[in-house]
Amino acid sequence: MGNKKIIEHLLQTHGLRRTTIRTEILDIFMNHIFALSANDIIKRMKVSNDRVTVYRALSSFEKHGILHKASEDSQGVKYALCNINNFNETDDNQHAHFICDKCHKTYCLKEIIIPEVQISREFSIDSVNYTLRGICKNCKV
Repeated sequence: MGNKKIIEHLLQTHGLRRTTIRTEILDIFMNHIFALSANDIIKRMKVSNDRVTVYRALSSFEKHGILHKASEDSQGVKYALCNINNFNETDDNQHAHFICDKCHKTYCLKEIIIPEVQISREFSIDSVNYTLRGICKNCKV
């Protein structure tokens, strides 16, 4: 299935209207193996856009479980695609992320599952961040 069909199905499955900007944003994510910030997206877009619309689309995608926050740095929040191969399952972001200290790209390491954390009943966990840092394979060369 090509990107266009996957994007159409993804938007339809999540009850989102197909717009040129939403389609282009998802296509950009599908063509990158690392997480992207709003600024990264805006730089790569061909369709004229305004920042507010891009931020709204990213927020909507996160709310619907299409994207998740992978990391945050001086460039802002970086988002990554969730479960692109399983449209009906939402990503609870229970996997590790790797941030390259050289190129500053963030990669999802879905094969590394975050272990369940036992904590005192005095606390309530809303999210767990499991981040690994180092040098990615592209920068190692």
